[in-house]
Amino acid sequence: MLGHVMSRLRPSAYALSRFAERTLNETVIRVAVTGLSRSGKTVFITSLIQNLLALGQKRNTLPSLQSALDANGASRLLNVRIAPAGAATIPRFDFQGKLADLASGEPAWPARTEDLALIALDMEIERAGPLAQKLGRRRVRLELLDYPGEWLLDLPLLSQSYTSWSEETLRLLRRPPRRFACADFLEFLTSADPNSLADEDAIRRGHVLYRTALEECRTRFGLRYLQPGRFLCPGPGGDAPFMWFYPIGDADERPSPFTVAGVLRKRFETYKADMRAQFFETHFADFDRQIVLVDVLSALHAGKDAFEDVEHAITQIAGNLRYGANWLPRDLGRLPVARTMLGRRIERVAFAATKADHVPTMRRENLKNLLRAMAENARPAEIRGDQRVSYHTVASVLATVDSTTMIDGHPVEVVLGLPLGEERQRPFYPGDVPSGQPPESFWSDRFFELPVFAPPRIDPSGAAGIPHLGVDGVLTALLKDVL
Repeated sequence: MLGHVMSRLRPSAYALSRFAERTLNETVIRVAVTGLSRSGKTVFITSLIQNLLALGQKRNTLPSLQSALDANGASRLLNVRIAPAGAATIPRFDFQGKLADLASGEPAWPARTEDLALIALDMEIERAGPLAQKLGRRRVRLELLDYPGEWLLDLPLLSQSYTSWSEETLRLLRRPPRRFACADFLEFLTSADPNSLADEDAIRRGHVLYRTALEECRTRFGLRYLQPGRFLCPGPGGDAPFMWFYPIGDADERPSPFTVAGVLRKRFETYKADMRAQFFETHFADFDRQIVLVDVLSALHAGKDAFEDVEHAITQIAGNLRYGANWLPRDLGRLPVARTMLGRRIERVAFAATKADHVPTMRRENLKNLLRAMAENARPAEIRGDQRVSYHTVASVLATVDSTTMIDGHPVEVVLGLPLGEERQRPFYPGDVPSGQPPESFWSDRFFELPVFAPPRIDPSGAAGIPHLGVDGVLTALLKDVL
């Protein structure tokens, strides 16, 4: 009888033991990686993955992370591998394809991603100290969610009515430099009656003009605070009818559903509901670490209007992120009631100024401080000095070396790189990088676009990793509490 009872209890005891072991040793960290267009998000993720894989093969490709994992001269990182895709509903980040672009016979920057993408890495880590090692090795799954930063700019839009959003947007469009890019759309509005019966062809024409104006604002003037975000990075369903809207003025507060204003208002509300359902209340609510990449240098060199617009975009992003600890385990935190009552918070945030290899070493600290000043304008009381928020400068693929050249008879620090499409390296002088908010006198200089340097040749096997600046610092800041 006793033997029968013991045989019945044995599977339960084993299951309980396995549950305890997983609770102690398995950790899932979901890191969301985002950035406004041309911030280098795709290259950053590719470099992060390849260098982490190389670190797992005992190549010191991420020095800061290697130091955090050091134990008496030996690394506690035992293995790193790309996790199987499983039954994920999010498209997989094409790491191998992006790496192949960089490591080809003629290295090329990979095409950027404009939709959600997910990839995970499994890390096996030895615990520090003999006593802790008795608990077993830690297994950390690092999930990287890639999504367009433009979508984050819709966070403030979600709390607005169609009327208030239209008024605010039209105020921006009528100011320079936006009004130059939006001339055709603004002209269209002068002859459009929002209270007339809806004409689908006219509405669609207005939408196309507005979306084209946003694209012109981005490409011609370097502006980034452009809503709705999915008009520039559509993602799935990007041409569905609920996307065919635009801002209008002088509309009735409660328009008839059969009028132009009524149709546009309905589509605006449907757009908000779709963003909540498809992103903000699902994928966005399911990560606990955040990397925000910012191309500060391009904005700085594009002039005051572009810089202030990017600063406003970063302010809006930083101001709408929810910071703090998550007290519930991830599986419980995913339950609808937990999301509704508590909401998932971002435990650690890393803001990173990209293209740091476009400035020599001595100016990179200024670049980091400038990014800090831009982000902390949003919620200074909450994030200033918060150890969970960090600032970095990165070059995901190091494409330059420091050098000096003579300007007006004086030696000046420059970077030396190979501009894309050229055959010989040449020096590039980026000018001054302010360490905080640029003074008005800064904007008197002539502005220019940053060069695009060709990536260096990379070992196709990836064994040596990818040369970079600062990727290890970002990873260490985000993961140091789980290492």
